[in-house]
Amino acid sequence: MTILTDHINFNINKSVAAIFLVSCILLLSLSCNDDNSSSPIPDVYVNIVINPASIEYGNLNIPGNYTLIKGGYRGIIVYHVIDNQYLAFERTCTYDWDKPCSKLVIDPSGLIARDTCCKSSFLLLDGTPMEGSLATIPLKQYKTMYDANFGRLYITN
Repeated sequence: MTILTDHINFNINKSVAAIFLVSCILLLSLSCNDDNSSSPIPDVYVNIVINPASIEYGNLNIPGNYTLIKGGYRGIIVYHVIDNQYLAFERTCTYDWDKPCSKLVIDPSGLIARDTCCKSSFLLLDGTPMEGSLATIPLKQYKTMYDANFGRLYITN
């Protein structure tokens, strides 16, 4: 009889531990959000819809291409990573962001955004500052969602 109760107690304790573990993981995932809270750049309402295949956006529908659009604090860089994956970054350097001269330009490779004013460069594949940059904080990133059915890219914050 004690073997049976020990087995039942073990299964109950195992179930309670599993529920506790799942609860902790759920709470951690809900507390981790991508709200750019570490970015010093002021929040500006962004709700933009574009057609990446449009000539207006320089063949953004081709992976590896980018376009610069109005919106955000000083403009937005939209980069087509691969397939239906797009990234959108604020066009302002995260170091000395409040200087009027701080505005990113894309170098000829199409992979790096540079700002001569803040002396920083960022990789457009993820927005991280490159080695030698004064900036230590990644570019402010906006949320993107591509709707393949309608060929529309939604950019929001």
